[in-house]
Amino acid sequence: MTVAPRAALVRDSLATLVPIRIRKLFGTSAFFHGERMFAVLGGDALILRLPEPLRTDTLTAGGARPFLSEHLALTHGWVEVPYGSELAHLARLAQAAHAAAGRGRKPAKRRFRRAAHRRAAPQPLGS
Repeated sequence: MTVAPRAALVRDSLATLVPIRIRKLFGTSAFFHGERMFAVLGGDALILRLPEPLRTDTLTAGGARPFLSEHLALTHGWVEVPYGSELAHLARLAQAAHAAAGRGRKPAKRRFRRAAHRRAAPQPLGS
């Protein structure tokens, strides 16, 4: 997959954020802070998960559009910022998304435990 020059600049800018992990997702790069994804490189736009006050401000200013999954379903908190936007603007939004992803933690996955391990052994009646 070839990446447009503007998308490559955005990818390189995102790669400088610390801590960050880059994974492949549906043939493109997805950016994670811990276990939380905060950005994805789209075909013609950077897809970001922004915190609510910034998301609303960005949408009302016209600098972004809501992200529509499969062009049908509105995905809460995610916006598309076109690569044609000012690079400094894209970097500020990406840094805000990265910081917001680092604030919360996903709950740890619960381990499967057998019921016998959780219950105490029954006491004999004659004791």
